Amino acid sequence: MKFMVTSFVLIVLGVSFAKVLPPLPKNSIYHVQSSWKDQNSKAVQLKDLSGQKIIIGMVYTQCPHTCPMIISKIKNIEKQISESSAAGEKYKIVLASFDVKRDTPEHLKKYMKKHSLDESRWVFLSAGSEAVVRELAVVLNINFKELEDGEFSHSNVISLLDKNGVRVERLESLSSPVTSMVNAFKN
Repeated sequence: MKFMVTSFVLIVLGVSFAKVLPPLPKNSIYHVQSSWKDQNSKAVQLKDLSGQKIIIGMVYTQCPHTCPMIISKIKNIEKQISESSAAGEKYKIVLASFDVKRDTPEHLKKYMKKHSLDESRWVFLSAGSEAVVRELAVVLNINFKELEDGEFSHSNVISLLDKNGVRVERLESLSSPVTSMVNAFKN
């Protein structure tokens, strides 16, 4: 009987002293509540990615020009990170699609395989509505517009988020050197 009472008291104490996480900073992207689907059709909210650094951008897989260049630039950043002292640090590369109609989770999965993008690091996100895409674009300060031919005109932005979802670095052009992002990643 004494053992049961002691166990009960420990359980109650364990619950009452549960670790409370500090609130997110006001400028954290993790305040965005919209839901996406990843390349495996798993529902994802941005806050699910917290606790690690995030390299994030927005693309669409039918893009003939700049999106492949964005992905190539991110691969270059990833290569430099892996060669640096920050090689063991946990991070994800997240690419959210502008194209609600064509970039389904199934299509994104095939795209990743075709381009040999490692799912242990890379995550593609598909939105269920343009409003969800627009919300993330606003938070990331990325402009985009769907054109009549189904293509998109868009900013070419890559951001680095810290573990709390706060932007610490931003490349605003495909001609920007990646050095600043690699250095910011190490800090």
